[in-house]
Amino acid sequence: MVATMDTHQKTTVVFMGHVSVDKVESLIGSRTQPGGGALYSAIAAKALNVKTALVSAIGEDFKFTHCFNGIDSSCVKTYNMPTTKFHIRYNKDWEAHYLKTSTGAGAKITSSLLPSGLLQSSALVHLSPMSPTKVAKIMSDIKQREPNIEMSFSTWIEYIKKARHIRTLSQLASQADYFMLNEFELKALTKTNYLPLALERIKAKRFVVTLGRFGAVLGGRDREPQMIPAMAVPTKKVIDTTGAGDVWNGAFLATHKTTKNLLQSVAIASVLSSIKCSKWGFKALQNLTFKRPSDLVEHVLALKDGNIQRRISDKTYY
Repeated sequence: MVATMDTHQKTTVVFMGHVSVDKVESLIGSRTQPGGGALYSAIAAKALNVKTALVSAIGEDFKFTHCFNGIDSSCVKTYNMPTTKFHIRYNKDWEAHYLKTSTGAGAKITSSLLPSGLLQSSALVHLSPMSPTKVAKIMSDIKQREPNIEMSFSTWIEYIKKARHIRTLSQLASQADYFMLNEFELKALTKTNYLPLALERIKAKRFVVTLGRFGAVLGGRDREPQMIPAMAVPTKKVIDTTGAGDVWNGAFLATHKTTKNLLQSVAIASVLSSIKCSKWGFKALQNLTFKRPSDLVEHVLALKDGNIQRRISDKTYY
Protein backbone atom coordinates (compact mmCIF):
# COMPACT_ATOMS: atom_id res chain seq x y z
CA MET A 1 0.00 0.00 0.00
CA VAL A 2 1.46 3.39 -0.97
CA ALA A 3 0.03 6.38 0.86
CA THR A 4 -0.38 9.78 -0.80
CA MET A 5 2.34 12.17 0.34
CA ASP A 6 2.18 15.91 0.93
CA THR A 7 3.49 17.76 -2.13
CA HIS A 8 5.66 19.92 0.13
CA GLN A 9 7.60 16.89 1.34
CA LYS A 10 10.92 16.84 -0.51
CA THR A 11 13.12 14.70 1.73
CA THR A 12 12.64 10.96 2.04
CA VAL A 13 13.60 9.16 5.24
CA VAL A 14 13.70 5.38 4.80
CA PHE A 15 13.41 3.04 7.78
CA MET A 16 14.56 -0.52 7.26
CA GLY A 17 14.16 -3.28 9.84
CA HIS A 18 11.63 -5.34 11.71
CA VAL A 19 7.87 -5.03 11.74
CA SER A 20 6.66 -7.38 14.43
CA VAL A 21 3.83 -8.63 16.58
CA ASP A 22 4.66 -7.93 20.24
CA LYS A 23 3.22 -9.46 23.37
CA VAL A 24 3.84 -6.82 26.04
CA GLU A 25 3.35 -7.40 29.78
CA SER A 26 3.77 -4.87 32.59
CA LEU A 27 2.22 -3.88 35.89
CA ILE A 28 -0.26 -1.83 33.83
CA GLY A 29 -1.57 -4.86 31.94
CA SER A 30 -0.92 -7.02 28.90
CA ARG A 31 -1.38 -6.40 25.16
CA THR A 32 -0.63 -8.05 21.85
CA GLN A 33 0.11 -5.27 19.38
CA PRO A 34 2.08 -4.36 16.24
CA GLY A 35 5.64 -3.24 16.81
CA GLY A 36 9.17 -3.40 15.52
CA GLY A 37 11.89 -0.76 15.56
CA ALA A 38 11.50 0.27 11.94
CA LEU A 39 7.74 0.69 12.26
CA TYR A 40 7.94 2.81 15.43
CA SER A 41 10.56 5.07 13.82
CA ALA A 42 8.56 5.43 10.61
CA ILE A 43 5.39 6.39 12.47
CA ALA A 44 7.31 9.08 14.37
CA ALA A 45 8.73 10.54 11.14
CA LYS A 46 5.31 10.47 9.48
CA ALA A 47 3.83 12.50 12.35
CA LEU A 48 6.37 15.23 11.53
CA ASN A 49 5.19 15.50 7.92
CA VAL A 50 8.33 13.96 6.41
CA LYS A 51 8.07 11.70 3.38
CA THR A 52 8.53 8.31 5.01
CA ALA A 53 9.21 4.89 3.53
CA LEU A 54 9.29 1.55 5.33
CA VAL A 55 11.30 -1.47 4.16
CA SER A 56 10.55 -4.72 5.94
CA ALA A 57 9.16 -8.26 5.72
CA ILE A 58 6.02 -9.63 7.38
CA GLY A 59 4.14 -12.91 7.38
CA GLU A 60 0.66 -13.59 6.08
CA ASP A 61 -0.44 -13.66 9.73
CA PHE A 62 0.16 -9.90 10.18
CA LYS A 63 -3.29 -8.35 10.72
CA PHE A 64 -2.31 -4.75 11.51
CA THR A 65 -1.72 -3.28 8.05
CA HIS A 66 -3.75 -0.19 9.04
CA CYS A 67 -0.66 0.97 10.91
CA PHE A 68 1.01 1.61 7.52
CA ASN A 69 -1.41 4.46 6.73
CA GLY A 70 0.48 7.56 5.65
CA ILE A 71 3.70 5.63 5.06
CA ASP A 72 5.09 4.37 1.76
CA SER A 73 4.92 0.66 2.58
CA SER A 74 5.35 -0.64 -0.96
CA CYS A 75 8.63 -2.21 0.18
CA VAL A 76 7.04 -4.18 3.02
CA LYS A 77 6.93 -7.65 1.51
CA THR A 78 4.67 -10.48 2.67
CA TYR A 79 5.97 -14.04 2.93
CA ASN A 80 4.38 -17.40 3.65
CA MET A 81 5.93 -17.64 7.11
CA PRO A 82 5.24 -16.19 10.58
CA THR A 83 5.80 -12.49 11.27
CA THR A 84 8.67 -11.53 13.59
CA LYS A 85 7.50 -11.82 17.20
CA PHE A 86 8.72 -10.49 20.55
CA HIS A 87 7.45 -11.34 24.04
CA ILE A 88 8.48 -8.54 26.40
CA ARG A 89 7.91 -8.26 30.15
CA TYR A 90 8.59 -5.04 32.07
CA ASN A 91 9.30 -4.77 35.79
CA LYS A 92 8.20 -1.90 38.02
CA ASP A 93 11.15 0.21 36.81
CA TRP A 94 10.21 -0.34 33.15
CA GLU A 95 13.24 -2.54 32.54
CA ALA A 96 12.51 -4.85 29.63
CA HIS A 97 13.05 -8.60 29.73
CA TYR A 98 12.70 -10.38 26.40
CA LEU A 99 11.13 -13.73 27.23
CA LYS A 100 10.97 -14.91 23.64
CA THR A 101 12.07 -13.69 20.22
CA SER A 102 11.26 -15.22 16.87
CA THR A 103 12.76 -13.68 13.74
CA GLY A 104 10.32 -15.31 11.30
CA ALA A 105 9.82 -13.23 8.17
CA GLY A 106 12.40 -10.75 9.42
CA ALA A 107 15.06 -13.13 8.09
CA LYS A 108 13.98 -12.04 4.60
CA ILE A 109 15.02 -8.42 5.13
CA THR A 110 17.90 -7.73 2.75
CA SER A 111 19.10 -4.80 0.66
CA SER A 112 17.32 -6.34 -2.34
CA LEU A 113 14.01 -5.10 -0.87
CA LEU A 114 15.20 -1.51 -1.25
CA PRO A 115 14.54 -0.19 -4.79
CA SER A 116 16.86 2.28 -6.48
CA GLY A 117 14.03 4.83 -6.54
CA LEU A 118 14.41 5.32 -2.77
CA LEU A 119 18.19 5.65 -2.91
CA GLN A 120 18.39 9.32 -3.80
CA SER A 121 21.42 11.28 -2.59
CA SER A 122 19.04 13.61 -0.71
CA ALA A 123 17.49 10.73 1.25
CA LEU A 124 18.47 9.18 4.57
CA VAL A 125 18.31 5.45 5.30
CA HIS A 126 18.07 4.30 8.90
CA LEU A 127 18.72 0.65 9.78
CA SER A 128 16.75 -0.30 12.88
CA PRO A 129 18.07 -3.01 15.24
CA MET A 130 18.98 -6.19 13.38
CA SER A 131 21.93 -8.55 13.62
CA PRO A 132 25.08 -6.41 13.28
CA THR A 133 26.34 -8.79 10.58
CA LYS A 134 23.17 -8.19 8.56
CA VAL A 135 23.35 -4.42 9.14
CA ALA A 136 26.95 -4.40 7.89
CA LYS A 137 25.99 -6.27 4.72
CA ILE A 138 22.99 -4.02 4.02
CA MET A 139 24.98 -0.83 4.67
CA SER A 140 27.77 -1.97 2.37
CA ASP A 141 25.32 -2.86 -0.41
CA ILE A 142 23.51 0.49 -0.14
CA LYS A 143 26.75 2.50 -0.13
CA GLN A 144 27.91 0.70 -3.27
CA ARG A 145 24.66 1.64 -5.01
CA GLU A 146 24.55 5.25 -3.76
CA PRO A 147 27.82 6.39 -2.13
CA ASN A 148 26.49 9.84 -1.15
CA ILE A 149 23.37 8.75 0.71
CA GLU A 150 23.17 9.48 4.45
CA MET A 151 22.91 6.40 6.65
CA SER A 152 22.26 5.81 10.32
CA PHE A 153 21.73 2.73 12.45
CA SER A 154 20.72 1.67 15.93
CA THR A 155 21.24 -1.55 17.82
CA TRP A 156 19.89 -3.69 20.66
CA ILE A 157 21.71 -4.38 23.91
CA GLU A 158 21.32 -8.15 23.44
CA TYR A 159 23.57 -7.94 20.36
CA ILE A 160 26.28 -6.21 22.37
CA LYS A 161 26.69 -9.26 24.61
CA LYS A 162 28.69 -11.04 21.89
CA ALA A 163 32.30 -10.04 21.23
CA ARG A 164 32.03 -10.52 17.47
CA HIS A 165 29.07 -8.14 17.39
CA ILE A 166 30.98 -5.50 19.37
CA ARG A 167 33.72 -5.52 16.74
CA THR A 168 31.18 -5.20 13.93
CA LEU A 169 29.27 -2.40 15.68
CA SER A 170 32.51 -0.48 16.22
CA GLN A 171 33.30 -0.73 12.51
CA LEU A 172 29.79 0.36 11.56
CA ALA A 173 29.99 3.33 13.94
CA SER A 174 33.02 4.65 12.05
CA GLN A 175 31.18 4.38 8.71
CA ALA A 176 27.61 5.53 9.40
CA ASP A 177 26.61 9.19 9.49
CA TYR A 178 24.77 8.58 12.78
CA PHE A 179 25.08 5.82 15.37
CA MET A 180 21.96 6.01 17.55
CA LEU A 181 22.11 4.29 20.95
CA ASN A 182 21.04 4.75 24.56
CA GLU A 183 23.34 5.17 27.54
CA PHE A 184 23.05 1.51 28.58
CA GLU A 185 24.01 0.29 25.11
CA LEU A 186 26.91 2.76 25.08
CA LYS A 187 28.20 1.52 28.45
CA ALA A 188 27.92 -2.11 27.35
CA LEU A 189 29.69 -1.38 24.07
CA THR A 190 32.56 0.51 25.73
CA LYS A 191 32.72 -1.83 28.77
CA THR A 192 32.37 0.80 31.47
CA ASN A 193 29.57 2.00 33.76
CA TYR A 194 31.02 5.52 33.89
CA LEU A 195 29.30 7.64 31.26
CA PRO A 196 32.07 10.25 30.75
CA LEU A 197 34.58 7.46 30.13
CA ALA A 198 32.16 5.70 27.79
CA LEU A 199 31.83 8.91 25.75
CA GLU A 200 35.63 9.10 25.51
CA ARG A 201 35.93 5.49 24.38
CA ILE A 202 33.30 5.43 21.66
CA LYS A 203 34.80 5.81 18.20
CA ALA A 204 32.14 6.96 15.77
CA LYS A 205 31.83 9.29 12.83
CA ARG A 206 28.87 10.84 14.67
CA PHE A 207 26.91 9.46 17.61
CA VAL A 208 23.69 10.32 19.40
CA VAL A 209 23.31 8.87 22.91
CA THR A 210 19.89 9.21 24.51
CA LEU A 211 19.69 9.83 28.26
CA GLY A 212 15.95 9.44 28.85
CA ARG A 213 14.38 12.45 30.55
CA PHE A 214 17.77 14.21 30.63
CA GLY A 215 18.00 14.57 26.85
CA ALA A 216 20.89 13.37 24.70
CA VAL A 217 24.62 13.67 24.11
CA LEU A 218 25.85 14.26 20.57
CA GLY A 219 29.44 13.90 19.47
CA GLY A 220 31.75 12.20 17.04
CA ARG A 221 35.03 12.19 15.23
CA ASP A 222 34.92 15.90 14.41
CA ARG A 223 33.15 17.32 17.47
CA GLU A 224 33.33 17.35 21.25
CA PRO A 225 30.42 15.68 23.09
CA GLN A 226 27.56 18.12 23.61
CA MET A 227 24.66 17.51 25.98
CA ILE A 228 21.27 18.82 24.91
CA PRO A 229 18.55 18.73 27.61
CA ALA A 230 15.15 17.21 26.91
CA MET A 231 11.96 19.23 26.86
CA ALA A 232 9.55 18.29 29.67
CA VAL A 233 6.22 16.88 28.53
CA PRO A 234 3.08 17.03 30.70
CA THR A 235 1.97 13.42 30.12
CA LYS A 236 -0.30 12.02 32.81
CA LYS A 237 1.03 8.47 33.16
CA VAL A 238 3.45 6.01 31.55
CA ILE A 239 1.44 3.20 29.99
CA ASP A 240 3.89 1.48 27.65
CA THR A 241 7.55 2.23 26.91
CA THR A 242 7.92 -0.29 24.08
CA GLY A 243 9.49 1.38 21.06
CA ALA A 244 10.17 4.68 22.86
CA GLY A 245 13.79 4.67 21.74
CA ASP A 246 12.83 3.92 18.15
CA VAL A 247 10.30 6.77 18.19
CA TRP A 248 13.05 9.04 19.52
CA ASN A 249 15.36 7.99 16.69
CA GLY A 250 12.73 8.46 13.99
CA ALA A 251 11.73 11.88 15.27
CA PHE A 252 15.32 13.07 15.66
CA LEU A 253 16.39 11.93 12.20
CA ALA A 254 13.29 13.34 10.49
CA THR A 255 13.65 16.72 12.22
CA HIS A 256 17.39 17.03 11.73
CA LYS A 257 17.21 15.98 8.10
CA THR A 258 14.77 18.79 7.35
CA THR A 259 15.94 21.54 9.76
CA LYS A 260 19.65 20.80 10.48
CA ASN A 261 18.90 22.09 13.99
CA LEU A 262 20.33 19.79 16.68
CA LEU A 263 18.65 21.54 19.61
CA GLN A 264 15.24 21.38 17.99
CA SER A 265 15.80 17.79 16.86
CA VAL A 266 16.51 16.58 20.40
CA ALA A 267 13.55 18.55 21.80
CA ILE A 268 11.14 17.15 19.21
CA ALA A 269 12.44 13.59 19.66
CA SER A 270 12.07 13.77 23.45
CA VAL A 271 8.54 15.17 23.21
CA LEU A 272 7.28 12.63 20.70
CA SER A 273 8.86 9.74 22.59
CA SER A 274 7.16 10.88 25.82
CA ILE A 275 3.79 11.23 24.09
CA LYS A 276 4.20 7.71 22.69
CA CYS A 277 4.57 6.29 26.22
CA SER A 278 1.21 7.73 27.30
CA LYS A 279 -0.71 4.96 25.49
CA TRP A 280 -0.18 1.36 24.39
CA GLY A 281 1.98 0.80 21.33
CA PHE A 282 1.88 3.81 19.05
CA LYS A 283 -1.78 4.67 19.53
CA ALA A 284 -0.83 8.12 20.84
CA LEU A 285 1.04 8.86 17.60
CA GLN A 286 -1.03 7.36 14.82
CA ASN A 287 -3.39 10.32 14.41
CA LEU A 288 -0.81 13.03 15.03
CA THR A 289 0.12 15.27 12.10
CA PHE A 290 2.32 18.34 12.42
CA LYS A 291 2.97 20.57 9.42
CA ARG A 292 6.29 21.73 10.92
CA PRO A 293 8.37 20.49 13.89
CA SER A 294 7.75 23.81 15.65
CA ASP A 295 4.03 22.98 15.69
CA LEU A 296 4.78 20.10 18.06
CA VAL A 297 6.43 22.51 20.51
CA GLU A 298 3.36 24.76 20.39
CA HIS A 299 1.21 21.68 21.00
CA VAL A 300 3.16 20.78 24.15
CA LEU A 301 2.91 24.33 25.47
CA ALA A 302 -0.85 24.15 24.94
CA LEU A 303 -0.95 20.89 26.90
CA LYS A 304 1.02 22.53 29.70
CA ASP A 305 -1.53 25.33 29.89
CA GLY A 306 -4.41 22.87 29.77
CA ASN A 307 -5.61 24.30 26.47
CA ILE A 308 -5.64 22.04 23.40
CA GLN A 309 -8.33 23.85 21.46
CA ARG A 310 -7.49 24.28 17.79
CA ARG A 311 -8.31 26.67 15.04
CA ILE A 312 -10.61 25.08 12.47
CA SER A 313 -7.88 25.43 9.85
CA ASP A 314 -5.25 23.79 12.04
CA LYS A 315 -4.66 20.17 11.02
CA THR A 316 -2.50 19.39 14.04
CA TYR A 317 -4.35 17.28 16.56
CA TYR A 318 -3.77 14.96 19.49
